[in-house]
Amino acid sequence: MQRQILHIDVNNAFLSWTAIEMLKNGYEIDIRTIPSIIRRR
Repeated sequence: MQRQILHIDVNNAFLSWTAIEMLKNGYEIDIRTIPSIIRRR
């Protein structure tokens, strides 16, 4: 089984940075307005 690490970002900084980057790249939905999980590889 592959080990997985869960990071909880309580102030949502990483989610906000990701959302802004996605919006700059043409993504139409602001993920800050919906329950979201960011998976980083």
